[in-house]
Amino acid sequence: GLVRRVHGGVARVTQDEPPFVQRQALRVAEKRALAKAAVKRLQPGQMVFIDAGTTTAILAEELSLIGRLVVVTNSITVALKLAGTQATAGTANALRVVLLGGDTNPEIPCTFGEVTLNEIRRYRADVTLLSPVGISAQDGITFGNEHEASLATAMAEQSSSMLVLADYSKIGLRSRYAVACPPANQTLITNAHPSNTEALAALSAQGVAVIPV
Repeated sequence: GLVRRVHGGVARVTQDEPPFVQRQALRVAEKRALAKAAVKRLQPGQMVFIDAGTTTAILAEELSLIGRLVVVTNSITVALKLAGTQATAGTANALRVVLLGGDTNPEIPCTFGEVTLNEIRRYRADVTLLSPVGISAQDGITFGNEHEASLATAMAEQSSSMLVLADYSKIGLRSRYAVACPPANQTLITNAHPSNTEALAALSAQGVAVIPV
């Protein structure tokens, strides 16, 4: 893959991501481990933002374990998965799902655009859960799509904390569009992998809380 020279070493530069349908079949076990770890850090009654991605789609399958959660998402996949759990949950533990309006994306089942960003600003969430293209100490959280990065930034601005779900292949990876969020507000959940030791140490030094699973 491509690399870019940075202070103290190199950072990997990502190419365009494979199509959404293809990514759904990649590193499923690793993504499931991240989702299970993320659920353990959430509490009943919280409001959470969730972006659109294959990892957060798996996360949605695990969220039914948490009662009285309010999920605000632009992911049609996440909304549909969680809507299926609403019918089986008791009233006391009912999970509420809010699907953000906006334009629809022909490549990823989600909404985006100014309408979506404006709707995000109506909420004050406890936690934002993101699955970016890459995360590194040099470039922070990055996405390959400008709309995804803008949406992630808006969610971060409207929430108290952020959980970043990034499997081991995304560590040290740099994409085109950065998310504005202080490292001290970020908790990174990733797979333990020997090749990422240096990159994770650099993220920790910046204030990112790193949780290997």
